[in-house]
Amino acid sequence: MGIKTVDKKIKLAKVSKVKNSPRWADIRKFGMKRARRRRIQIAGVKRWRRTRIKV
Repeated sequence: MGIKTVDKKIKLAKVSKVKNSPRWADIRKFGMKRARRRRIQIAGVKRWRRTRIKV
């Protein structure tokens, strides 16, 4: 295997691990208009429960 094929496999593995966050998280971060094109990774959303308003 050449270097290029190994790099490609590593990149594909990274892409598969990254999941898109829920839509509301994008809207909260970027606003309604800008959230269409911009997405954040799910890793940055894990702490959203702590900042949520507790009833």
